[in-house]
Amino acid sequence: MTSEYNAAQRVLHKLKQNVGEFDLMESTQDSTVVQGAIAQDLQTLSKRISEYRILGRQESNERKRTTMLDRATHMADDHEQLKRRTDKITQRRATRTIHTDERNELFQRTQMGRTQMDTTIAMDAQDEEAFWGRSEQLLDGYIEQGMSSLQNLREQKGILQSAHRRVLNVDDTLGLSRGVIKMINRRTTQDKILLGGGMAVTCILIYFIVHFFG
Repeated sequence: MTSEYNAAQRVLHKLKQNVGEFDLMESTQDSTVVQGAIAQDLQTLSKRISEYRILGRQESNERKRTTMLDRATHMADDHEQLKRRTDKITQRRATRTIHTDERNELFQRTQMGRTQMDTTIAMDAQDEEAFWGRSEQLLDGYIEQGMSSLQNLREQKGILQSAHRRVLNVDDTLGLSRGVIKMINRRTTQDKILLGGGMAVTCILIYFIVHFFG
C-alpha cells in the first residue's frame, strides 16, 4: 500500500514543480511543452488517486482504511487545486497574448498611418513648390508683358511728338491754316490722353499682379 502512495506522491510533487515553472515562464514555446506535461501528470495523478482509494476501501484494517481514504482525499484536493491553478494560468496567458497581439496590431496601424501621412505631406510640399514655381513663372510673364507694353507706349509717344514737330515745320513752310493746326493739336492732345490712360492702366495692372502674386 505504501508503494502506491509513494508513487502518487512522486507524481504530485512533480506536478507542483511543473505548475510553478509554468506560472513563471515567458516563452510561449516552452510553456506549451510544460503545459502538455502538466496535463499528462494531472491525468496520471487522478488515476493513481482512484487506484489508491480503491485499495483503501478494500483494506480490512479499519485504522489503515481510514488513513488511506484520508490520504486519497487530501491528494484529490491537491489535484483539484493544481488543476484550477493551471486553468487560471492558461487563461491569463491567453488574455495576455490577445492584448499583445492587439497592441502590436495597433502599433502597426499607427506606423502605417504615419507613413501615409509623411507621404501625403511630402506630396503636398512638392505640389506647393510646383504651384509657387508656376506662379512665379506666370508673374514674370505678366511683368514682362507689362514692361513691353510700357515700352511700346513710350515709342508711340516719341512717334507722335516727331509727327507733331514735322507738322509744325510743314505749317511754317506751306502756310497751313490755323484750323488744320488746331485739329492736329486736338488730335495730339487726344493721343496724349490715350497714351497717358494706357500707361496708367498698365501701371495699375502691374501693381495688382505684384500685390496678389508676389
